[in-house]
Amino acid sequence: MKRLLYLALFLFLTYSIYLGAYSVLHGELNFFNDVARDFLLLQELDQKKIVFIGPRSSTNGLFHGPLLTYIDYPAYLLGQGNPVAVAWFWVGMGTVFLITSFFMIKKLFGMLPAAVFVLLVSVKMAPHLNGVFEPEAMYFVMPAFLFSIIQYVKTGKWKYLVFHLIITAVFIQLSIGIGIQFLMLSTPIIFYLIYKQKSWKHLFSFLVIPIFTANYIIFDIRHDFRMARALLGTGESTKFFISLPDWISNRFQNIFSLQLLEGNHNLLPFLALIFIILMFCTALEIKKSKQQRPIYILFTIYYFGYYALSYFNKGVLLFHYIYLLVPFTILWLVSFLEGRYKILFAILILIVYILNLQSSISYSSYLRDGFIGKNPYSWLGLSSVAQEVISQQKGKEFGYFVYAPDAYAYQPRYAMMYNFKSANAKASEYVKESTTYVIAAPAPPDKPYMGYEWWIKNSAKISNKPVRIEKFPNGYTTEMYHLTPQEQKIPFDPNIELGIHFR
Repeated sequence: MKRLLYLALFLFLTYSIYLGAYSVLHGELNFFNDVARDFLLLQELDQKKIVFIGPRSSTNGLFHGPLLTYIDYPAYLLGQGNPVAVAWFWVGMGTVFLITSFFMIKKLFGMLPAAVFVLLVSVKMAPHLNGVFEPEAMYFVMPAFLFSIIQYVKTGKWKYLVFHLIITAVFIQLSIGIGIQFLMLSTPIIFYLIYKQKSWKHLFSFLVIPIFTANYIIFDIRHDFRMARALLGTGESTKFFISLPDWISNRFQNIFSLQLLEGNHNLLPFLALIFIILMFCTALEIKKSKQQRPIYILFTIYYFGYYALSYFNKGVLLFHYIYLLVPFTILWLVSFLEGRYKILFAILILIVYILNLQSSISYSSYLRDGFIGKNPYSWLGLSSVAQEVISQQKGKEFGYFVYAPDAYAYQPRYAMMYNFKSANAKASEYVKESTTYVIAAPAPPDKPYMGYEWWIKNSAKISNKPVRIEKFPNGYTTEMYHLTPQEQKIPFDPNIELGIHFR
């Protein structure tokens, strides 16, 4: 019976990985703003070889680390800049994450919880794996973070403490604000354990943090402690970006939802029921089980402490802030599969799995019917725009300008640079040639006034009529212009070329 159960779990796990790789199997990638920005950073790394900071954060003057850029760089090199090659690398990382997580959870709670854990986290990450996005990396790291601190609490061994602090430093590199929050939560726990065990030498383990975040220190010394001042400013700020009732409501919704389902607010009462059951059973384990008590105290401290520290975030908790909690809450759930409440939690977990499987299958259908080649963020769609320009020019020189409503235009910029370079096209970005193209992203559906027409005349300073206009299924438009030598000399607004220097 057990063999059949584990065979079924393996088959469903394989299917989840297939769903996660669905778009990549079709040569597609969800090339939205932050992903495109990361490829521009990879391009920068390819030129400079050494960088100390990564993308800018939502706080002015604060940056994430470059770790993810360095992780992606070998795949970027092997794929010669092709985002799909990097996306395949992420599918591989996701598979490794599932394998390593299985062995860690098995060591903590046993075979069945480990198998169910990888099944649940795999189906939950399926709609996001095609994004090649930093929150996915934090998702991969979370089980190791929890495993290391639980093992240190259970064994008191120095190696687990060092491992935990290294993982915490990885969090800081991937997202400086989130990483610092986890460091703030772990530090008093570790100090308490060191004091209790009188293992004072373990304090030297904290040297791991400055060693693994030396890039921030070097950057800050070179730039007048810009990031330190930004961090202090964030801590001192008391201004909310949304109303206080909305801020409180957002926190409670996220706490009760446990991040178990994919954006389904209609099922919040069901999720709140799971939350109440989980908290009640956790309280009983803390009260009655001496062996499991430290684990459930840790779960409680980290979960509620993380939301308490979200006070420093004065707005809505966005996807990247809460997605990494999915492995956390799933681990919390499956930990009860070997205890006295296993039947109850098996039923709850089965319902959660079915609902998430439906969401993942629906997302694959959306990719097939509404995204691949049709969405403004579709990599295939963006590439088809570039290929059409290449075919029109037939090896002749041309200049081009890219427009996007968000001004940065990360997606079309990288897509054009990659495709033109791959085809050895004689293309010059933000240069007026005798043949010049404007490649424009569509305006948001709810903001039609953010179209490209005004921008062409007032920012690109091109006033004559296009000789050719092409519209594409993904909403993009290309306009070809023939410019006289005098028209080529008319300077455009330099602010349209934002690049990534605002990092």
